[in-house]
Amino acid sequence: MMLTLARIRFAEVIAWRAEFLLWLMTLTMPLIMLVFWRAVTRDGAFAGYTSQDITAYFLAVLAVALLTECNLVWNLNEDLRTGGLSFWLIKPAHPLSTYLSITLAELPARVLVALPVIGLALHAGGAAEPVGGRLLLFLLSLPMALGINQAVQIMVGSLGFWMDRSITLFKLYEHVGSLLSGYMIPLAFLPAGVRGVADWLPYRFVISLPVELLLGQHDGTTALRLLLVQAAMLVVLNLMAMKVWALGVRRYTAFG
Repeated sequence: MMLTLARIRFAEVIAWRAEFLLWLMTLTMPLIMLVFWRAVTRDGAFAGYTSQDITAYFLAVLAVALLTECNLVWNLNEDLRTGGLSFWLIKPAHPLSTYLSITLAELPARVLVALPVIGLALHAGGAAEPVGGRLLLFLLSLPMALGINQAVQIMVGSLGFWMDRSITLFKLYEHVGSLLSGYMIPLAFLPAGVRGVADWLPYRFVISLPVELLLGQHDGTTALRLLLVQAAMLVVLNLMAMKVWALGVRRYTAFG
């Protein structure tokens, strides 16, 4: 069933090309920050980043944002508002699989856009280590980054069972994350105290860690340790998400 839903959503993405292009335009912030930080580093490195490093970094951020984005919280809030969730609750497949299918269906189009951006980021970043090793670590990190993002969206979206629109909370989460995820500013630029906190929040493991791995900013031992931390966070957050979802559905069916 999930594959069928994914095929339907993929057909919608192809049909609504203008909508997809408009969505791409909302991801221009990394390019804006690229121009800004290149101006800052024009006369010399800043916090260890040269202009070339800045270019590689924000191109990598753009690629990662493309590949880890999902709209589950928006879709879930809409289904809760309209009562559409009731339709999915009576189906044999888990309701969350419908939202996962939407994410998976949109990935091929995103990959097509992200691949050349990844190539440009690797070219700009030079060859700090063999590209194959960097790509392998990057590809191991990406699915977990997407899974963490989706788990957070399940948790926040499920709060809609108790409040009118949990989307407001998610917007606040996103605003904080734009600074603490590495999306608008490399984490190395943050004050030491803030950086120490950001290093252990989910934000980093969605955006900054895949970028760090793609650009070869860690040795093999450190990279594997960070991947293990990311995997542990993925498991914990998904367990929490499923618990919040289960409590919410229980309340929803009690009043439905």
